[in-house]
Amino acid sequence: MNFYDYIIWRGDITFDKSPFNIVDNLLFSYAAYTDLRGVIKEGEAMTVHDAAEKFFETHTEEECLKSGSLIAHSPVVLRRMGESARFGNLLITDYVRDINEEETQQFSAMHFNIDKKLAYVAFCGTDDTIVGWKEDFQMSYRTVKSQILSAEYLNKTAKKAFHTYIIGGHSKGGNLAVYGAMKANAPVQKKILRIYSNDGPGISDIAMDSKKFNQISNRMIKVLPEFSVFGMLFDNHEPKIVIKSGMNGLYEHDAVGWQVRGTDFERGQLSDDCMVIQEVLNEFLQTMTIKEREEMVNEMYSVFVKAGIENTTDFTQKGIPLVLKFLKEATNLNENAKEGVEKLLQVLGKNISEKAEDAVKKKVRDVTEKLPDFLKNPIHKKLEESEEKDAE
Repeated sequence: MNFYDYIIWRGDITFDKSPFNIVDNLLFSYAAYTDLRGVIKEGEAMTVHDAAEKFFETHTEEECLKSGSLIAHSPVVLRRMGESARFGNLLITDYVRDINEEETQQFSAMHFNIDKKLAYVAFCGTDDTIVGWKEDFQMSYRTVKSQILSAEYLNKTAKKAFHTYIIGGHSKGGNLAVYGAMKANAPVQKKILRIYSNDGPGISDIAMDSKKFNQISNRMIKVLPEFSVFGMLFDNHEPKIVIKSGMNGLYEHDAVGWQVRGTDFERGQLSDDCMVIQEVLNEFLQTMTIKEREEMVNEMYSVFVKAGIENTTDFTQKGIPLVLKFLKEATNLNENAKEGVEKLLQVLGKNISEKAEDAVKKKVRDVTEKLPDFLKNPIHKKLEESEEKDAE
């Protein structure tokens, strides 16, 4: 079962009878994706039930789910939580949402008040905006604005007397939870009981504060699906719980598929493919300077802008013509950015050539044949070298 089934199974039991658990953590983290601007005003408190119902005064579940968004279920999950005795009367407080395209910033957070002494602080992960995804990639070469805001937010809102806090988020939200807790003022840090990163990337060397990180590391838990890509980036070697998903490949990042058993997840183990991808990305980042990473991210972002892509859902909604326009714009990358893409594909091609069977190689060749020359040549070169080696 998934978290929808959990709400049905556990929804009639309040927190005073069945304490907070790791599945509750995921629900709070995922519900935080819901855009509550126009629903909750700054400084206002509202129950989960009332917030969900007010949201659906101007939206429908069908509209949300058919969007094709990676976070399409979040408003529906909030509504199902609102309909339950367990979550419905919990107060949402301290809601903020700030998207600033000029500063490449996408930040949102809220408190779910479990009782008078405990609150779950949920940081929103990457939404469907290209601005949000650009900020994710910027983490490879600098501390991003949302990370700084996460610490400021905790220092401002997590200081109520006699209160303790559990902090978490999904995807980038998990990274913000860890960074915010790491950089929070000492009095706030002491109030934090647990920090959950649900398939969120780790803290990069550039943003890491080892001394402060060590002060919170024993309170951290990273939850990963068996095929985790995002959650294994910048691995900080914190305690990990690996779980099963009803989805496959990159789609395992979608929390809707995470398999629940009672008040816990079904446990699994990281797949071999996941470890290969981690090796590829780590090797790729090591081949690039900080300046090269920054230039590549900015150039790739300009491709999205020139192609008229504002959200990841544009690909599914506008189809092949938009994909072709995107690929056409990609041919206009400057030489340094092209070299960066080629480095990535060379590393990927090397790992494919070392580990893939002939059938997989053929599939890769067929797919990459449709790409521009500067994108497909590095992969084809590695495949040819592998085939020559096999023939010897």
